[in-house]
Amino acid sequence: LKAELHLDWLKGTKGGVKRVLFLDTQQPQHSGLLRLGQTRPRACLSYMIYLKEEDEFRDKLTPIALTLNYSLALPSPDQTLPPVLNEYSSTFLQEHAYILLDCGDDNICIPDLQLSASMDRSELVIGDDNLVMLTITAVNQGEGAYETELYTLIPPEADYIGVERRVESLSQLNCEYKTINESRMVVCDLGNPMATGTELSVGLRFSVQRLEDSGPKISFELQIHR
Repeated sequence: LKAELHLDWLKGTKGGVKRVLFLDTQQPQHSGLLRLGQTRPRACLSYMIYLKEEDEFRDKLTPIALTLNYSLALPSPDQTLPPVLNEYSSTFLQEHAYILLDCGDDNICIPDLQLSASMDRSELVIGDDNLVMLTITAVNQGEGAYETELYTLIPPEADYIGVERRVESLSQLNCEYKTINESRMVVCDLGNPMATGTELSVGLRFSVQRLEDSGPKISFELQIHR
């Protein structure tokens, strides 16, 4: 039989990063021949695979799909009656492995994420630069939260300046300015995982200048995605 083994198969079909590889080849696939016969109706092949380092991938929740696809190898010239495969048997087999998470005995994470925020000034002046700092605190009181990100949607009146890094009480988070579907936002990584009992505070600085056509207040929308 000609056998093809694929590790983390679903990541390959969706263009994701392979999380496991064969130890000897550093590749996610392996091909070989499996010889069976009347004197050897069963055969077993063993391979060593390994999980990449945590900082090499983000997805720890999706199962790792392991697949085997087999077919008959080309018959040798001296075979007068080559074997055939049972047409009712599947030639594609799939199993799943799971990354152990810090989520209790069931390995299912149920976080309890909470957000609070405050601004360092309460009044804005038309025509002024209005430099403000929005301090956001995120707390997880449940189980580990994986691929956790803080989204801060920027109102039309404001422009993003950067992360406040001079205040020791604030966390040094990695934050990135993005534009998605014409919406401007700042996305900050809260951890992978954001462990139980974690409390993170970040200061985001903005300039608020376009106030001529605004109402009595401006609002920043905060979301946690995981």
